[in-house]
Amino acid sequence: MHLHKRKHIILVVVVTVILLCLFSFIPSIGMTSLLSHDFTLISYLYLPQIVKQPTPTATAVYIPPDDFNNEQSIANSLNQIRNENGLSSLIQVYELTQAGRRHSRDMADHNFTSHTGSDGSNFIQRIQEAGYNNWTVAGEIIGWGFGGNAGSIVNWWMNSPSHKSIILSSNFKDFGVGYAINPGSDWGYYWTVDFGSRDMQNVHFPQELYICTFTSQDPFGGSSLIVYSTEPCQ
Repeated sequence: MHLHKRKHIILVVVVTVILLCLFSFIPSIGMTSLLSHDFTLISYLYLPQIVKQPTPTATAVYIPPDDFNNEQSIANSLNQIRNENGLSSLIQVYELTQAGRRHSRDMADHNFTSHTGSDGSNFIQRIQEAGYNNWTVAGEIIGWGFGGNAGSIVNWWMNSPSHKSIILSSNFKDFGVGYAINPGSDWGYYWTVDFGSRDMQNVHFPQELYICTFTSQDPFGGSSLIVYSTEPCQ
């Protein structure tokens, strides 16, 4: 009986010593550095898993334009600017136009300005749900306000180095413009331009993909951009 009790005491002591050793060892393996490491930054800058997700089947419903002439004015102005800078015109693509209209309509109806839709969608989901698949690079510009004047929002974008760099990027081949109006909303007028490029024969996704964002606004209106790129954000 005494022998059994002594064995029990010895076992308790051994377990206690092991636990103490483990707790004393944790700081020595760099727990502080692990806790201070910016995992949010890493997941924000490198997201290859997003572009490698299974390509969904197109599920978008046709969205008619609020003002086709306004959309065309934006598209023509952006291509004219590209041509003046020695770049080829972007091709207006139905799928990107539909994705742009969907998001502009959403912003107008739900009174917000963001690249995240009221349903939680991001612009990659929207362009893919519209049927724009096998893309290799993609970006989105949104704009709001300025009394709905297409020339004013284009000038605003071109006076912003970040927006200008997307408009004059040689990485994009396709685009689509969506414009929506809601006089009862804060800004009244909303634009979305979705950009993309796809290679049906040689789709290659890099190991590191940067997500770049930039937003600017004044009392008359504002804009924001988001782009998935193989190049670091400027």
